Amino acid sequence: MWSPSNKAAVRRTGLLGLGAADAIAMSQAEILERHFEAHYAALYRFLRSCGASESLAEDFSQEAFLRLHRHLNAGKPAQNVRAWLFRVGYRLWIDRLRESQREPQAADFTWEQWSDLLPDPAPGPETELLARERWEWLRAAVAKLSQLERQALHLRADGLQYREIADVLGVSYWRVVEAVRRALETLGEESHGR
Repeated sequence: MWSPSNKAAVRRTGLLGLGAADAIAMSQAEILERHFEAHYAALYRFLRSCGASESLAEDFSQEAFLRLHRHLNAGKPAQNVRAWLFRVGYRLWIDRLRESQREPQAADFTWEQWSDLLPDPAPGPETELLARERWEWLRAAVAKLSQLERQALHLRADGLQYREIADVLGVSYWRVVEAVRRALETLGEESHGR
């Protein structure tokens, strides 16, 4: 049965990126909580990989969700909430860098940050030694990537499409495609040159 409340819920489907049945059955708070559970960890990891400290990554991730709440309450559409959140979080990070008038550099991105993001579950000493060598190789290989290559590769690994990555980073589609291609090529050359 079609009712005015169903019409409003279906209208929200375009705003929230959910199916009609989901939008009808869930309140706006539940929908926002669902997006938070689905995207917070990935957004936090991305901001950490950009060089944000733990506290800044938490702050920017939470601010991105606060802005999503305001955006949706204003009745504005959000077709791809994940990409929208990554774009807002990344822009918050860039604004912070501009405020402090410093550029993020690969040398500042320490291996400890990577190990926090990607823990190593090595069960035995041999496996631990092999894993440590792999991580050292990965650290050295990733350090050779440019900032754009690292960020584009990270976002691609998190499941974003090339157009979404371009939108998040504020660069052209083809620049993202080329950055991911170069990053994969560099990592491939490093793995064969080992």
